[in-house]
Amino acid sequence: MLMRKQRTDLRIFRDVVHDDQQPVEGRTALSPWQVGGDDWEARFALGLRLGDVWTAWDHEPEVEGVASRLWVATTDARSWAAVDSDGAAGDRYTVWQYGPRRLWDEVQAAYDWWEAAGSPSPDRFGLTIKGQEHLVWLDERAQEVRRLP
Repeated sequence: MLMRKQRTDLRIFRDVVHDDQQPVEGRTALSPWQVGGDDWEARFALGLRLGDVWTAWDHEPEVEGVASRLWVATTDARSWAAVDSDGAAGDRYTVWQYGPRRLWDEVQAAYDWWEAAGSPSPDRFGLTIKGQEHLVWLDERAQEVRRLP
């Protein structure tokens, strides 16, 4: 995921989301704030797994029953996901996904990987560069961090 200064303004969705698109609706227990909130360590690790993905919050989406929406999109604008919160304390959120990639499924997989690895902080990651090849690893070079999908 792109860092804050690299993120495109929410207006990008006029170029990404179109009225004729038919997104797939689902539910998730993964809170959008766990991946799009202030936990910079989680965002760092997810960015390593989902390098061409960015997020933007819409805290006033003008959608009935939706208090906040987290948008997730690919930099090529071909796939997107929106995760809606109704503002009530709960453990289920509505997810909308569109495009050749199921981005929220990828976010969920990346987050699950990060938690299973012990929620590592950035200082546990390393980078090896050989010519044009860049290898990101966790704790040791043998534990390569592969991008999704």
